[in-house]
Amino acid sequence: MPAQHFAYALPSVCHTAAEIAALTGADEQFIIEKVGLSRRYVLGPGETGVSLAADACRKLFDRHSGLAEEVDTLIFVTQTPDRRLPQNSAGLAAVLNLPDSLASFDLSLGCSGFVYALSVAEGFLHSVGRHCALVVTCDPYSRIIDPSDKDTNCVFGDAATATVVRLGQGRGRILATDFGTRGQDGDSICVPAGGAARPLVGAIGAEPAADIADDLRLHMHGRSVFNFVNSVVPESIRACLGKAGLKLDDIDLFALHQGSRYMLDAMARRVGIPPQKLLQNISNYGNTVSSSIPLLLSEQDEAGHLNGRLVLVSGFGVGLSWATAILQF
Repeated sequence: MPAQHFAYALPSVCHTAAEIAALTGADEQFIIEKVGLSRRYVLGPGETGVSLAADACRKLFDRHSGLAEEVDTLIFVTQTPDRRLPQNSAGLAAVLNLPDSLASFDLSLGCSGFVYALSVAEGFLHSVGRHCALVVTCDPYSRIIDPSDKDTNCVFGDAATATVVRLGQGRGRILATDFGTRGQDGDSICVPAGGAARPLVGAIGAEPAADIADDLRLHMHGRSVFNFVNSVVPESIRACLGKAGLKLDDIDLFALHQGSRYMLDAMARRVGIPPQKLLQNISNYGNTVSSSIPLLLSEQDEAGHLNGRLVLVSGFGVGLSWATAILQF
């Protein structure tokens, strides 16, 4: 992967912690100190997940002449697509005017999705003989959140990222991975209705269920998620290090999903990650779901801090799933 192989885009509306506190009735200092959020961005009128993703892709194309013509595979990571059908990747391909020969698909994963997508992209390119993938993330949770809900509206923000992955080329490679899913607790983060099990419409001629409205928003049980993260993710990090034959001290940077500052600090203490190696930007963006890890990497790349580094990335959340990888740049 070439230098500056990440890009990101932010939507137009910015909320401060004070504004979020006014919307939710939450304590402003709790939002700043425990969640770690000082401000975040959300989609404004006329903006969509696809339009924001297109902005991130165009930034990447502007940095690399000819990249738009080189891309032969597009992977769009989202659990919050603009429409039920068709897939976001098809809409993005149209907006970017990518050729019909493009292989494209969506990956329905949230906070672990970017790490999954790196391995999926590498494996897909190798297995089908393609050469250049664009991994795109965008999960605009602002469109499925009740503005008055403290559990969700104090945490999440919107962002889109774009990452180029080339087969067997460039400076980035995956040394080891660790994946897992605790599906029995998956409903800890969920949107209960709107899928085939509880659709928005009934059989032909039937009325939608009268009680469905509240179940179309995001529900999250924060304590369950926190307990999951602290019990599973440290072990995943240790397992990934073991597979790579590395020690904790060998890792230069830790780019972990930005769930909350309290969660990050607690996990770092449990694992033994030095504070100076733990990347954090939740104060500027909130929890941007699948975009949080590539957003961290993009900022580090822009600052020139990735060259020659070993970076451990770990995403965890919806599912409840986790994905850890060690990247060598």
